[in-house]
Amino acid sequence: MDCTLDARVVSSCRHVERHLRLALSDWFHLLSRLALNAEDWLYGCEWWMKNVPGELDLPWAFESLSDAIVRPGMLDTLMTKVDQVCLSMDRHEGIDFPRSMHELRDSLKILVQEMRNAGMAV
Repeated sequence: MDCTLDARVVSSCRHVERHLRLALSDWFHLLSRLALNAEDWLYGCEWWMKNVPGELDLPWAFESLSDAIVRPGMLDTLMTKVDQVCLSMDRHEGIDFPRSMHELRDSLKILVQEMRNAGMAV
């Protein structure tokens, strides 16, 4: 972890890491419920839903986000992936999606604000 980072930025990074783990855990739970019924899995679970865990499996975001955010484009990559999932969830009806994905997006927005407050490039 970079010691020169603002304490609030580091704390926000930890919140994002925790929310990312929670969102993935909840997403796997959703997929496991859909997989119990062949019809739900084949016809109710769209391709993008099945791909979410692979899209968000970013090792640097799980345990070293505070190191990664100082590299250009890293935070933007994570934010884009999360935004795409949230937008897809909002367009799809009939499935009780995990709220934790929106909580992850909110914690990312807070991180961006804390970085701006600390004078860091976002």
